Amino acid sequence: MSGVVEKVRSRGYWETSIRPETYIKDRVAYEALDDLLLKATVRLRGWPVPYIHPGEYERGEHWIGADVDASTVDIYEAWRFFQSGQFNHLRVISADWDTYDGRTRVPEGFEALIEVWEILYYLTEVFELATRLSLTDAGDNEMTVSVTLSGLKNRALVMGYPHYEVAGFMVPYKTEAAELSRSETIARDQLVGETRGLAVEWARHFFVRFGWQPDAYLLSQLQRKLET
Repeated sequence: MSGVVEKVRSRGYWETSIRPETYIKDRVAYEALDDLLLKATVRLRGWPVPYIHPGEYERGEHWIGADVDASTVDIYEAWRFFQSGQFNHLRVISADWDTYDGRTRVPEGFEALIEVWEILYYLTEVFELATRLSLTDAGDNEMTVSVTLSGLKNRALVMGYPHYEVAGFMVPYKTEAAELSRSETIARDQLVGETRGLAVEWARHFFVRFGWQPDAYLLSQLQRKLET
């Protein structure tokens, strides 16, 4: 286990897997991995998913990857992309590492927090990446997406970012679960046609387990801020 992976798992983190449903060990030619993932990388906000710096990959027999120790922006992550088409992503909960003065403060009585925007935005990026990969040599007629959010003990769900045109919560929401997860095999046609809608559905899956029950319209309106 690398130092970056240990750092990510020392606090709250996301663990995501995107893969073709049918396993083919050498589905993607090794020499094609770099360019394929670079073209599929999602850049909807300042930090891409995954973070890629061409020429600075780690390399295994059947995979490329990176352990990203980006302390200047408080983002730590590790990813691996395999010839089978499987992509694995390990990434911190941003609020656990934020150091800037305007950051959202942990509510009284809680040990940590996660903001609504992080769940919604990250899942939107995950589904955009899954859609893009499904349309490449790494894809298949069905793709399996799995997401786990860990480190939730005594963690508050808050709205965050006060400039949103949505009122904050009077009382933070919380879950008694240490982690929340979802996994589903999805047809490529559905991924392509419902990318943003699937992200909203999955985000709501996580939110209701904290006790917040937003409607899909509200989440889709928040999601649209990724386009501005």
